[in-house]
Amino acid sequence: MNHSSNSLPLVLGLAAGLGVVAYFLLIKNDPVQQTQVREPTPNPDNSQSSQQQVGTTIKSNTGNSTNPSQNQLTPNPPKRPDLKRGSEGTTDTGHFTTQLQLIENLPTNEQYAARRKLLIEWVTVDPKGALQALEQVPDDHRAGTLSAIAQAWGKVEPEAAAAWALKLPKDDSVRALAASVTGWFQVDRVAAKSYATELEPGPYRTEILKSLAANWAGPPRSAAEWLGTLQDGAGRNQAMSSVFSVWGRTNPSLAEAWVMQSPHGTIRDHATLGLSRGLLTRDPGKALRYAQQIEDTGVKAMQLRSMVNDYARSCISCHHSGKPGCLRGPVTDLPNSLVPAQQKSRVFNIVRRNLNN
Repeated sequence: MNHSSNSLPLVLGLAAGLGVVAYFLLIKNDPVQQTQVREPTPNPDNSQSSQQQVGTTIKSNTGNSTNPSQNQLTPNPPKRPDLKRGSEGTTDTGHFTTQLQLIENLPTNEQYAARRKLLIEWVTVDPKGALQALEQVPDDHRAGTLSAIAQAWGKVEPEAAAAWALKLPKDDSVRALAASVTGWFQVDRVAAKSYATELEPGPYRTEILKSLAANWAGPPRSAAEWLGTLQDGAGRNQAMSSVFSVWGRTNPSLAEAWVMQSPHGTIRDHATLGLSRGLLTRDPGKALRYAQQIEDTGVKAMQLRSMVNDYARSCISCHHSGKPGCLRGPVTDLPNSLVPAQQKSRVFNIVRRNLNN
């Protein structure tokens, strides 16, 4: 009895010890416990790397869109896979080469129009051959021929025409891209206008907007209203002047009404500038009055000085034709701050010499 009582604490102690050991062994080998321990401790290196990668992508994209060296210098051509030339087999274009050789035998004053007409047709069926022929065009005929080719090609393959234009030297590139978009505009006005307005400000956008305005097939009012929705800038302003220069010659009363009803500001100033230019040969006096209504001093001075420089021709024309609105008195009264006295004196001397002959 005493022996059993003395052994009991020892047995209990051994049992307790074995229980503790078993407990820790179970914890160590339990996969659930392992998962619970590891789950809330993500790898900080991986998280940081992921965040840096996203940030670099955003920064890179932002940098590309704001890099001044890329703004407007190399605009992308329009994406029109639906208007790409398919693989239709080899086209026999030998007759174009034959006609080009015949044109070289024409009188010099007939070659430009004939060559231009031939290349316009040629580029729509064999762009590669037409562009090779363009390289042989004399320098004094190149600018007009290049624009004609670009416009004709832009009607059928605007993406290819624009891509070619963007590879040309800068001056040719601006001219050719404007012409190709103008050709595209003649078959898809909505898409071409959208492309033009989404370009960054710069020479490409300016030239394209001017070209679209000059080739607007429809009422001048619709061109003016579209331009009025665009952001202020050289392209919009010059295009607005172009529209009203034509409108002032074809229907001056409607053009004048539009100007008078438009709010004061940049749009009205450049519309008035165009109207003044359009009216100059029809009614020099009215053209001068419109020029004086321009509120922007710089734009006003530019037009007045241009009119004074042109005064010798316009005044002599008025003198012989009896047109209304002689400018002699008004030009004399123009402030010297807008038109220097020396410039006025020089022009008056030219007029006097011509009228006395």
